[in-house]
Amino acid sequence: MMQFLLASIVLLCASITLTAQSINITGWRTLSSLTTVLGADRARDGAIWAVTSGGVIRVDLQSRSTTEYRNVNALQTLDCTSLICDRSNGTVLVGQRDGAIDIWSPSGTWTPLTEIRRATQYPRRAITDFELRGDTVFIATEFGIVLYRRSNGTFIETIDRIGTLQEKTRVSGLTILNDSVWAATDSGVVVAPLNVGTLRLPSVWKLYGMESGLDARKVSHIASTGTSVVVATDYTCLEWTGSRFEPRIGSTSAINGLSVRPTSDASQIMISTASELRNLAGPLPLDAPIALTGHTRAGDANPELLAFVRDRALGRVDGSSVELLDVNSPISNQFADMTVDEFGGVWVATDVDPPRTGQGVSYFNGTRWQNITTATTPALRSNACYRVSRVADGTVWIGTWGGGALRCTPGRDSVRVERVDHTNSSLAGITIDPAYVLVSEVAQDRRGRTWLLNEQAADRLFAIAQGETWTSATNCTDPRSTIFRTLAVDNNGTVWAGSPTGSGVVAYNDRGTESTTDDICQAIRSSNTQLQDNAVSAIRVDRSGAVWIGTAKGVSVISSPGSVTTTSIPFVRRISALSSVVVNDIVVDALNYKWIATTGGVFVLNDDGTEVLATITKGSSPLLDDNVRTIAIDEQTGTVYFGTTNGCSVAQSSSIRPAAEFLIKTYPQPFRAGTDAQVTIDGLTADADIRIMTASGFLVAAIQARGKQALWDGRDVRGELVPPGVYLVSASSATTNTSAVGKIAVTR
Repeated sequence: MMQFLLASIVLLCASITLTAQSINITGWRTLSSLTTVLGADRARDGAIWAVTSGGVIRVDLQSRSTTEYRNVNALQTLDCTSLICDRSNGTVLVGQRDGAIDIWSPSGTWTPLTEIRRATQYPRRAITDFELRGDTVFIATEFGIVLYRRSNGTFIETIDRIGTLQEKTRVSGLTILNDSVWAATDSGVVVAPLNVGTLRLPSVWKLYGMESGLDARKVSHIASTGTSVVVATDYTCLEWTGSRFEPRIGSTSAINGLSVRPTSDASQIMISTASELRNLAGPLPLDAPIALTGHTRAGDANPELLAFVRDRALGRVDGSSVELLDVNSPISNQFADMTVDEFGGVWVATDVDPPRTGQGVSYFNGTRWQNITTATTPALRSNACYRVSRVADGTVWIGTWGGGALRCTPGRDSVRVERVDHTNSSLAGITIDPAYVLVSEVAQDRRGRTWLLNEQAADRLFAIAQGETWTSATNCTDPRSTIFRTLAVDNNGTVWAGSPTGSGVVAYNDRGTESTTDDICQAIRSSNTQLQDNAVSAIRVDRSGAVWIGTAKGVSVISSPGSVTTTSIPFVRRISALSSVVVNDIVVDALNYKWIATTGGVFVLNDDGTEVLATITKGSSPLLDDNVRTIAIDEQTGTVYFGTTNGCSVAQSSSIRPAAEFLIKTYPQPFRAGTDAQVTIDGLTADADIRIMTASGFLVAAIQARGKQALWDGRDVRGELVPPGVYLVSASSATTNTSAVGKIAVTR
């Protein structure tokens, strides 16, 4: 009876148009590196707060738990430069490189201050230091000093001309001694009394420079002992004696940190360099060598000595030992290239070329980050990792600049690695150094052969592996042209390689034979096709077999790549919706939609590129940067990763691989129409037609879904909220020739 009823409803409502399912992007969050600490302090509750180039961390020393704060629902930006904990009221002030200030209150809320960030008359607006005096916050910036009154949330004055210094002189640090404010600047030390009407008058400031004992004009750090002021230049720590600065600690390495600890006898002065902590008595005898980026003393009475450890965040110094505080983070904010493995693990290459300054590869298994560097993984011969490629057999290849490749076999709990270079494969080095091997993208054909782009090798373009057998192939169109960085293999076995330097695209197919007489060899360029530009950044094959090409001037597609021969060139169609955009990456999702990463945001195209389904920019979303370098998508969950050189934005999309058979689930249950935004209909097969009906068989809404999920907002075909009740969900798919029924309980 039920089957007859459903069939009758389908016939009666055949004229009703199904609502096509669009891309839904929600649940934004951020992944960024928290390993580069720039400042730290101790809060009233004893927790340690630290600012990093990727956000803020709070470490509870009792529970050893860490709380992370980033740009979503917390900070205005990620690149934090300074902070201070107000132990009188429990608030924390965080300053950022672009001039933004965020204030955390013990209630857990963040309050943004945007005035300095919006002061565009100052090209450099970074917040470099804070100092508290009663109700006033003294803010050091790259253009001077700003005073802020906390009680009413107003900015009192801006001192962008300090005494006789040049206008907009950078202030690197502040301290208050008795009733005077002292500032370290790029042109010496300045001091002014606090009992004056305004600090904007040049006459209230005194300047102490090299004639007052400083060994350099630029002063990088400043601190108060309670009775005097201590400063640091590049290589010397000096103390103010009342009439001049006298040297206290010298260093042959650049000083990156200064702190004092008031004691009953005298203030203990400490500096840090890249390799040591040193006080008046000499270097601290640490039991293990560490690389430092700075240090601080956090707190008032018995302050905590904290070391800023390169690539490891924070360390508590106790005697000769340094206890590292665990921070679960990628090693770098440079998300230059990404891929997702079969277990949902995210692989990140950190090298942006140029310049070649990578920090290895970061791997995220969904819970923990593992940073693969030359220090942690001896098989990796270079941290200049600029490509990561997942291939059909489940392996992930790390392409490096000069160190060959690393073949990684991920498991659920571990990763097995193997180095591949000129010693154990057909990879070749550059002309002047055969051991300097560059590997960019890697792909696998349907015969199981793995193709490696052997960039800038002297006599080859591809290294080809089938099992343990290695061969190679040159650029068949021009053996001298070897700078190619992206490739894909189509359904016919043709390898498409793209050049970022203007050589266009090479199409090569060896037909799976050793003979070269029947090889396909063709060049696709703007001179012989409609390709917009010969600088090619991405080549991808979609689920229909079409080849998509991203260039410096837009996107093109070859719908019939099988028509390429040595004598014929396939038709190249331009995607008119994305003309003149600079493309960085292309990803094909589970629904055959194309996600185009550009220097101006991300565009999502439908399967044939005739429609823009979504435009994602920094202005319309929490995206960190409009210059999106790379995109990776987990087809099992619909999670999308947007990689930039400032970190990675993550969102949940509706692009989820359809189920093999209907297993309909709806949630939330019950669905509160008008309160809950949407109800999710999960467990759909490909191209499902969904009809939502009352128990009596009246059609309420019709939806068409391509993927595993569909969303319904609780409204009928007239746009009105449906009344409470139990509604039937009828789903069918012509693609899988199956159907199923579910239920939704609706309340108000």
